[in-house]
Order: sequence, then structure tokens, then C-alpha cells
Amino acid sequence: MVIIVSKIFGQTENYKQLGLDAFDNENYPLAISYMQKALEINTNDKEIYYYLGYYIHYNAYDSKPLKGYDLNYSDTVLYYFSKTLELDPNYGDAKYFYTAECGANAINSLQQKDYENLRNYYKKSFEIGGFPKWIIEYGKLLLNQVEKNGILFTHGDFQLNICWYLQFCENYRTDISVIPLVLLNRPFFVKEIKNSELFQPVKLRISDDEIFNMRPYKWKETTINIPIPNNLITDYKLDTDYFSWTVSPDLKGVREYLSCERAFLLEIIESNNWERPIYWTLGMDNRYLGGLDSCGSYKGLIYKLLPFNTFGTEYEQDINSLKELVKIDNFKDYKSILETNQPRISGIVFYAYANTMIQLAKYYMENKQIDKIDNLIDLYESNFKIGLYPEYEDRYLNLIKE
Repeated sequence: MVIIVSKIFGQTENYKQLGLDAFDNENYPLAISYMQKALEINTNDKEIYYYLGYYIHYNAYDSKPLKGYDLNYSDTVLYYFSKTLELDPNYGDAKYFYTAECGANAINSLQQKDYENLRNYYKKSFEIGGFPKWIIEYGKLLLNQVEKNGILFTHGDFQLNICWYLQFCENYRTDISVIPLVLLNRPFFVKEIKNSELFQPVKLRISDDEIFNMRPYKWKETTINIPIPNNLITDYKLDTDYFSWTVSPDLKGVREYLSCERAFLLEIIESNNWERPIYWTLGMDNRYLGGLDSCGSYKGLIYKLLPFNTFGTEYEQDINSLKELVKIDNFKDYKSILETNQPRISGIVFYAYANTMIQLAKYYMENKQIDKIDNLIDLYESNFKIGLYPEYEDRYLNLIKE
């Protein structure tokens, strides 16, 4: 009996490893095939169900167009994650990817203008624990750093899904236009942000026909000058009345082109003409920003776009926003991360909070406000030194103390 069990375990682990290796090589169909063979041998392995859901999700959204894709395929993804959670209700990354799949379906519902179905997918995710208290807390703190009627660019599933869940299911901060930059290459989405009935539309000067015909655009590095309104000139004591943005091509080969994402980011910035404040989330891949990152003012969980290069200026960090964020009442639910951890994203939240405190400590040190550093240390030790990431928790605490 021991020999049989050992043989079964060995076969299972062999197929699992082959699947992991195939996934690392981005051969998603082969990875799925190996995991399915592993499942045939052992139907009670939570990791196999998890990897099948994970790999099938990637095969649909991160590879070449999938033949025959429909919602039945998505139901298969959700089934595998549900099986993982049946075997281990605390499998946090299964909850994360369940939410990612629901988010993908929400985007599909948005394309169909089925707003109710969009909400239902986010509610499904909430019901299985995809949005625990610490994620809800983070999402609200993030949205609250955006001024009224702001435009917020997001990067990654996590930040988009929590923002849209709060807006569309809890009716929270619906004045903000939350835009995932990676979707600016999809005509339906650009039309949606222009004409939306679901969220605050964004001003665009181009026609729907031009949106439908989006494509890579021939482009050489060009400096775009955008007029700056008088109130911003006064507020920031500027000596120029226009914002110069050097826009470089981001697709290069025999010729140089602007990608759809960068072309429509340019269109949004130009059309908005500083009428609404613009932000992007912490962790944004700066390649998507096309040089705008040099004009960001760090607020803790987001950056605000300003009409000048902020590097080395007093506006590089918004100290008042950092102070407002670092209040003990803002972190009432953070410790619940120990019971409802989602390892794939919990580090993002921990780093965002810890880095805010480090930057604030540097400011206090430079301004000889040592007593306020002591307050930061007390706040950190009581709220964030909880054993989630012991090594990093100690490292960041030492940085605050130093």
C-alpha cells in the first residue's frame, strides 16, 4: 500500500513539475495538458486545481487569440478555483485569481454594455472572499487620495478590480473615472470612456469612427505643448503658460509608431486640458506613461500629474497627503490580512503603506522633527509589524528609524 501511494505521489509530482516548466516557457496549452494528467492521478490535490484555473486563465487573456472562447471557458476557470477553495477555504491566491477572472468577465460585460452582469461578477468575487476587509480599506484610501471628478489611471488587475468593485457595487467615489491604461488599445473601451452611462465619461475630441479605426500611428519624437490655465500658473508659480511633453514612439522597427495605448493617452491628456485632475496608481509601469512620470507628485498610493517636471522640486512629494494617509484610523483592518492573505497582492499593500512612512520619516529628519518620527515608529510597530513579512517588516522599520 505504501509503495502504491508513493508511486501515485511521484507520478503526480512529475506531471506537476512538467506543467510548471511548460508554464514558465509560456506554453500554456502544454502546461494545462500536464496538469490535467496530474489531476487524473490525484483528484484531491488543491494545487493542481489552482494551477489549472491559473493556466487556463492565462491561456485566454495572455496568449494568442483563443479559438472558440466563450463564457463556458470562463466557467471552467472559476470551477477550478472553486474546487481549490473547497479543499482549502484559505487558499488566498485562488481567491485572487477568481477575482481576476471575474474582472475579465466584467470587462466583457462592459463591452456588451451589460452593466448589471458586470456588477454581478464583482459581487460573486466578494462572496467568495476576493475583497476582504484589508483590500476594501486599501481601495477606499486609494480613491480618497483622488480629488473630486478626477481621472485615475490604473495598472494591474488588483487596483482596477477593487476600484471598480467599490464604484459599481458600493457606489463609492463614482465621481472618479477609473481607466486601466492597458485597455486604451480596445475600441469598445475608448468609446465607453467617451460615452459611458456607467461611470464619469472622459472628454475626447475624436469621433467614434476614428476610435473604431485605431491602429499604430506613424510617429517621430515630438514635443506637444498644452496650454496651462492661469490658476495653475499662479498656484505653482510657473514662468511659462504651456506644458511641454515630449512624446516618443513606443513601437519601433523599420519605422517608428505610437501604440494605441500611448496615442489615446495623449488624446486624453490633450482633450482634458487640465480641466480635471489626473492621477495614476502606485506601481504603474512607467513605460505606459510615456514620460509623464517625471511630472508626478507622490501622494502615497497614487501620483498626481502636474504641468511641469517635479523631480527635485518641493512638489515631488505631496507631504500633506502623506501625513493624511498615515493616520492610525486608516489602518483598522490591515491586520486582518493574516487571516485572509492573498500572497500575490498583499506585498503591494504592505509596501505602499511602509514606503509612505519611510518617505515621511525622511521629510521629518530633514526638517528636524524627530518627535514625529517616534510617532511613525509607534504606528508602524503597532499596525504593520505583525509577522506577515518578518524580514521586510524589520527592514522597513529600520529604514524609518534611520
